[in-house]
Amino acid sequence: MKKNIENIFLFLFTIIVSALAAYFYHMETIRIAGVIIIVTAGCGCVWFGIEKSSQEKSFLFDNEEHFGRFMAVYLLALLGSVAFPMLPVGGWPYLVIFIGLMLFSNQMIGISVGSVLLMISVMLQGSDASTFFIYFIGGLVGITAFSYVDKSFKIWLPLLVSLSVQMVCLSIQEVLLVNEVLNIYMFIIPAVNIMVCLILLLILLKYFSFSIIYGSRNIYMDINDPECPLLVELKTFSKEEYYRAVHTAYLCDRIAKRLNLDYAVVKACGYYHRIGIMRGENNWENVSAILQEYKFPIEVQTILQEYIDKNEIIISKETVVLLFCDTVISSISYLFSQNSQANMDYQKIITAIFKKKLESGMIDYSRLTFGELQEMKKILVEEKLYYDFLR
Repeated sequence: MKKNIENIFLFLFTIIVSALAAYFYHMETIRIAGVIIIVTAGCGCVWFGIEKSSQEKSFLFDNEEHFGRFMAVYLLALLGSVAFPMLPVGGWPYLVIFIGLMLFSNQMIGISVGSVLLMISVMLQGSDASTFFIYFIGGLVGITAFSYVDKSFKIWLPLLVSLSVQMVCLSIQEVLLVNEVLNIYMFIIPAVNIMVCLILLLILLKYFSFSIIYGSRNIYMDINDPECPLLVELKTFSKEEYYRAVHTAYLCDRIAKRLNLDYAVVKACGYYHRIGIMRGENNWENVSAILQEYKFPIEVQTILQEYIDKNEIIISKETVVLLFCDTVISSISYLFSQNSQANMDYQKIITAIFKKKLESGMIDYSRLTFGELQEMKKILVEEKLYYDFLR
């Protein structure tokens, strides 16, 4: 309900602001009507993109849970879009707008919203289609380059690529599309634009790292602490389930690091994959209620739903890691519960588990490669000494 209200607000506010801006720029009535119609159509596409992203849970990072960050960036960008026509055509910092909108939502929303705002600026300024496409290509490259930015926060290559392409596009606008003799002064406005974009991008990325990258790290430090209140509650409820979670999380952490996965996410899934047992049955309904109550990151919720919900197909690598770690721990623990002094052949047990899971077809559609599967099996076999703690 709250998301719908926010979408309606953005929809109406964008139309009103663009109409008022068209009036402020002394456009003819028929052109003002054209601006309103085109902006309305564009906003409709944006609304659809936001709803589709919500349904498919395709927002980047935890952006769906903190939609206010996107709204703040959007409103600043909207104000910029109606102010840019007062600047020279080559001085619009739309690269920053495209990238900022994408980082706080996802690629589809970033492209659609950025295009609508760019369209507003072009119509208000009275420029031709070439201006739109020059900035659109620059924004598209920026979104593509920064799509590879993850929690490791490696930004310098995407930054270099984005600014370089932006400079080329703006130079094309100034040199090829202007019927004048080539001179050095043609490159002043593009150069200033690049400097402004660089400064604004550094400010934007600083805020992005503070609010998302380091913010999520602090969250995982809390929930991956064995003394986390929720885990303490699980320990009080059932020591057996608590230690199963601890052992599963240990193996998840080990394997995720070796396979270059997000080990903090996988480890959290190892800790909380049985948390629903505290409400009677470990089904997705109970697990989901607890995760939402404690505001767990969306990545953890997605993996656990894939693992626990019987209607879901196992696709992600992280879910496969959780599946095998949980099965190995539960199987060995069960065997020790029958005979704590038994001399176990761990390699034989793990081989049997892998064979059974592969034959069941549970991971037929997963993204895990055969090489990664064999590496995971190797790691699990190497942990022979650790399994003795399960006695």
